Amino acid sequence: MKPVPFDFLLDYLPANTIVKPAIGMFYIYFDGKIVFIFRRTAKNPQHNGIWISTKREHHASLKEEIPAITDFELDEGFDTAWLLLSDQHDDFEGAAIQLCELVSRKDKRIGKITPVSAALFE
Repeated sequence: MKPVPFDFLLDYLPANTIVKPAIGMFYIYFDGKIVFIFRRTAKNPQHNGIWISTKREHHASLKEEIPAITDFELDEGFDTAWLLLSDQHDDFEGAAIQLCELVSRKDKRIGKITPVSAALFE
């Protein structure tokens, strides 16, 4: 199995965070929710970084608090409710740590309950 990209960030997340590998990505779960996807692959590198699980209503406040965050759009033009912190951003490390701190404080703007995430924490 490939190593988790940006694994230094796991030190900034709560101890009971669950990391699940997927194809080219790692799903990050906490408190019954999917909170992030860590992605770093050669294919479509513009999508590499931290995918932030959120709702559209929280986009503006998260982007205001952490300006490195951008909208996330798949190549097909499909718009998602996810946000992206690109691993190419100059402030990637600092912004990523800020995101982890928000998760650690159980910030309601980050994370969604899915059937998989709920089952992991039963």
